[in-house]
Formats: sequence, structure tokens, C-alpha cells
Amino acid sequence: MRSTIPMLATLLLLVMPTLGQAADPTGEPNFKYPVIKDHGGIVTLSDAAHQPKANSKVLLDITSDAKSGSVIKGFDRAALILNQYSEAGAGMDNGFKMAIILHGPATKAALSDTGYGKHTDPYLNAKGKNKNPNLELIGKLKEAGVKIYVCGQALAHHGFATSDVASDVEVAVSAATVNINSQMDGYAYLPFH
Repeated sequence: MRSTIPMLATLLLLVMPTLGQAADPTGEPNFKYPVIKDHGGIVTLSDAAHQPKANSKVLLDITSDAKSGSVIKGFDRAALILNQYSEAGAGMDNGFKMAIILHGPATKAALSDTGYGKHTDPYLNAKGKNKNPNLELIGKLKEAGVKIYVCGQALAHHGFATSDVASDVEVAVSAATVNINSQMDGYAYLPFH
């Protein structure tokens, strides 16, 4: 018994410095999804510089159709920003506003399942890959209060009818008008190319 006491004391001295320390939030991430589940995972960094501020406004200008999983990266980034601001107490309940404009290659992400299927190549249609994988996340973002627009000029240039657009997405005259009007209204501009 006497020989175990010094061993326990030594073990306690080795363990004590780590007892009061939390895991490193970036080195050992524990991702959270406070508003948009399964997209835009964040870690809490309450001591970091430049914390989210209440009443912030942001416009995400999404032109890329590059994917993050099955959805376009721009939508995943929108979820991440919304999750960050909400976790920090600066979310939609505290004046946060977000808008998204889709154009360029990202235009197809705005289509309904029917519209998406009409513009999917015959081989993928035959394999049943004709559903828009972005619609669920678009619905979650809209439900959280995010405004989602698609450029009407991009629709025309890609040959997509306004009737092809998903019900959760609004058609704007152009991406330029959304960018100009939003910046005039005090929105920060974030491009996702």
C-alpha cells in the first residue's frame, strides 16, 4: 500500500495541469449546428478577435457550382456564417440579415426539382439523378430568414424559365441590381466564385 501512494502522487502531479484546461476548439473540433443542422458546422471561439456583431448584414454573391458534399459550397458557407452569428448571440433575433444572389454556374442551384430535371443531361436523368440536391438546404436557410435570389439575366442566358425556379427562391432583375441595392442598404459583400 505504501508503494502505491508515491505512485498515485506522481500520477496526480502529471494529470493536474490538464484538469483545468478545455480541449483546443480548433485542434480538437467539436462542430456545432445551432441553426442549420448538418451544414456549416462551427466551433465556438469566444475569446477570438473580431466576434460577430448584432445588426450585421451580409450579401453572399454565389457564382460557383463547386460542391461541398452534395450542395454548392456557397450554401454551406451561408449556413456556416448564420451558425456563427447565432452561436455568438448576434443572429437573426439580434438584427442579423443575410441575402444570397445566385448567378453564373450557380444559377442551376435555384431550380425546382422539375426545372432541374429538365436541364439535366439524359444519361443522369435515366439514372434518376435529376433532383436538385440544394433544395433542402435552401428551404432551411429561407426558414431561418435568409433571402435567396437568382439573377433573371443568368436564367435567360442559361435557357432556364422563371417557371423553373424553386418556390423558395426569388427572381431578381439581375445579380448586379441585387449587389448594388444591397450594398446601398448597408450589406457587406462576400463573393463565392
